[in-house]
Amino acid sequence: MNLVTRKKLEIFVEAHALSHVERMLLNEGVKGWSVFDGVEGAGAHGAWRQSAVDGGGDMRLIIAVTNEPAAQKALAWLKDYFSDYRGLVCLSDVQVLRPERF
Repeated sequence: MNLVTRKKLEIFVEAHALSHVERMLLNEGVKGWSVFDGVEGAGAHGAWRQSAVDGGGDMRLIIAVTNEPAAQKALAWLKDYFSDYRGLVCLSDVQVLRPERF
């Protein structure tokens, strides 16, 4: 089995930022990603939990696997974006089958 190293981006953003981040990923050459609802967690400002009542602060987790150049371009864009907006980014190496898809 031949595995190839790629980069995994995990991007946690407010729902209103989702379309901006997805557009950037597409523009920077990321071929695909998945988006998951953030339900609850904790961070610098303490614990939080989504509810249908509070609205407005919905969080999303975007997971994308891509090549090194696209990951670096995305990170540069996200660094600037998160100077004005809340969010979190993690980058890690992953091993993938079918590297042509990433």
